[in-house]
Amino acid sequence: MSFFIREDPLTGKKIIISSLRSRRPQLIKGLSKEEPIQCPFCPGNESLTAEPVDICEEEGKWIVRVVPNKFTAIQGLHDVIIEAREHNADIDTIDHFERVLEVYQRRMKHFYNIKGIKYVAVFRNRGKEAGASIQHPHSQVLGLPFYPERYLLERKKYETSEKHPMKNLIKKEKEEGVRLIKETDNFIALLAYAPTTPYETWIIPKTVTCCFLEEKRLDELSYILKYMVKILKAVLGENMPYNLTLQSGSPWDKDYHYYFRIMPRISVFGGFEMETNNIIVGILPEDASKELKLARSKVDSL
Repeated sequence: MSFFIREDPLTGKKIIISSLRSRRPQLIKGLSKEEPIQCPFCPGNESLTAEPVDICEEEGKWIVRVVPNKFTAIQGLHDVIIEAREHNADIDTIDHFERVLEVYQRRMKHFYNIKGIKYVAVFRNRGKEAGASIQHPHSQVLGLPFYPERYLLERKKYETSEKHPMKNLIKKEKEEGVRLIKETDNFIALLAYAPTTPYETWIIPKTVTCCFLEEKRLDELSYILKYMVKILKAVLGENMPYNLTLQSGSPWDKDYHYYFRIMPRISVFGGFEMETNNIIVGILPEDASKELKLARSKVDSL
């Protein structure tokens, strides 16, 4: 059989995995070249953005700036987190990425204190293929007056399942070890069983932690996020485009388990995906896992 149908263990959505899809000619392995522009996020160009609403400094210089999004999806509820001074930096090269995670928490708390906000979305786009309009490393935080579909599907799973979905998933993945890529004292990184994109990776706290605002182990979390980006790049190329998303419960949600998703954008969605809202992925997670484990041994030896 050249294809498999899998069900996302948290949402119940069906994913098609087809080795034939990987042969399609539009496979993307690298970032599109950026047009030469004056980057508004680089040091010296601060006047091109709005005044910061949050800032981290070291030795009298900013290392993280948060500004309101000029091209906001929702007025007043959309921040851009400029993660570093270096234009070509990325998660795996930003030494202070735990400070970025701290800013995630502060901005989430800010938005959750606004009346009517039900969910705060935190995401990061790298590369035009992943939706980034500016190469300079940045994340976005967006306050929403509604709950997104994936969150609602996951919540339903938590409410109706006899076993805790994420605890059950972690137990199964650790026992099988097939898709498990990296484990630290408090976190686990694995290939998604029913991915949305090839090589989709989840970083999950081992203990039940509903909302990201509760997370205190930011140094360790920063380490495993940086490590997994480095491993993925070792397989998919230094210029790998990807999306990073934070799937988190709200502060009042006590029946959830937050996690991060890294979704490389090395292929494009077609008409089937747009019509049916189902995804076809071109590589089995188990095969992707073999590639990442081989790359891991090389990276660890450096």
